[in-house]
Formats: sequence, structure tokens, C-alpha cells
Amino acid sequence: MTDTVAPAMRRIALCADDFGLTIGANAAILELANAGALSATSVAVDGPVLEADVGSLRGLRDRISVGLHLNFTENSRFSDIHGIPGWILATWLRRIDRLRLEQEIHRQLDRFETLFGGAPTHVDGHEHVHQFPGIREPLLNAVASRYGPATVVRCTLPRTWRGPKAAVIGLLGGQALERGIARRGLRCNRDFAGVYDLATDSGFHSRMDAWLANIRDGGLIMCHPESGERNASPARRHEYEFLRSAEWPLLLKNRNVELSRPDRT
Repeated sequence: MTDTVAPAMRRIALCADDFGLTIGANAAILELANAGALSATSVAVDGPVLEADVGSLRGLRDRISVGLHLNFTENSRFSDIHGIPGWILATWLRRIDRLRLEQEIHRQLDRFETLFGGAPTHVDGHEHVHQFPGIREPLLNAVASRYGPATVVRCTLPRTWRGPKAAVIGLLGGQALERGIARRGLRCNRDFAGVYDLATDSGFHSRMDAWLANIRDGGLIMCHPESGERNASPARRHEYEFLRSAEWPLLLKNRNVELSRPDRT
């Protein structure tokens, strides 16, 4: 008889983005964090509904990591640049005021510190703008000078094929971001998953099972759960329903995966 060797336990982060942007996201993230279903969330510090729930989130910092969701595309002070296409054009063609951008990055970091009484455990970007040329350099400089490796920067590079959308996101600056992180002695996640079309029904259980099957130890999965909002996409609602169900901890156990905070993986 041949002994079967169980796969080694892997520790990954599950981070819910968009705290502060919608009531449904806030409610879902607080509930899931309280239940131990998440290990992190990322906060849009100028989010239109942040103030109502920021106190509740502050009370959960001993249970989950709380980081900055650097935001230039919603409720942005850069009203002259519109959406992701506008930011891709402005950053790739260097049509942006570097000083103004640096000041805005520091303002959002300052705002985070004021709200939460300390540094963000991690930094990422709403719609992944943090990796764009012209943004990533001042962001990495700010993180290095203010916090050093204590604050983790999200890397968007998947280490295996996870679909065309994930590949495109990684190509929009992931490798350059990872090199910049290494040059400054900072830290990042060792794998990345969670990318799919949120406009459609997700089949989220199957997606999560596939991500857990091959994500590396020290990897990160992003998610976008929302509850109770009529305007929330079916995919976001299904994420919430799955993560609050008994299926989620069972799937983690079956895949021999343990949730860990981004700054501790």
C-alpha cells in the first residue's frame, strides 16, 4: 500500500475591496469580518458612505487587516480624467501633473491614518490604478518612506493562467510594480486571484474552488461582496451569500487552505 501525502497547508489572504463605496459593501464586509470569513478589507477613504460605518470597522482591526483602497476613478478630485480609459491614457502618455498626483496619494494616506489611528496594513488600488505608470512610482515612494515593509502593496500578477481578464490586468503594470516593490525592499502577495466579470452571474463557488486549487502560499484573492442593494450586481450578491454560508469554511478545509492577513502571509 502506498501512503498518500496530504498537500501542505497554504496560507492566503482574502480581501474584500470597496469598503466605503456602497452601503451594501459596508454591511457585507462587516458581517463577514465578524464571522471570520475574510482576512482583510480595503477602504476608499473618500467613499460616500464611509463615515456611517468607519467606527464599526475600526473595532474589527484586531480581527482583519484594514488597508487603503487608493481611488482615482470614483468620487475623485481628478474630475478632468474620466474612468479607467482616461487614466490609462493619462498615465501611459505622462499627461498628468506628478506633484498633484503625489499630493493626492499622501492626502489619502493621511486620511486613512486619521480615520484608523495608524498606518494601513496594505495598499491596493480601486480598479488597479495603483500599478499604472506615473502612479506606481510615487505610491511606492510614499509607502517606502512612510511605512517601509510593514505595509504590503498588492501585486496583480497571477502565477498561473486565470483567464484573459486577469492576464490583461497583470499586463497593465503588474511586472513593473513587482520590480519597484523589490527595489524598495517592500513586500507584496506572492500570487493573485479573484478577477472575473462582475457584471454577470458569478458561479462563485466554482470560481473560488478553482482559485484555491492552485493559488500559491502567500497569495491573495480579492472579492467584492455586497448585501441588500438593488443596484448590486448578481455576482456581488452571490459572493456575499457564498462567503456567509457553511460551504466556504468547508471549501477552505477541503483545499487545505487557511486564511491569513496580507501583512502576515
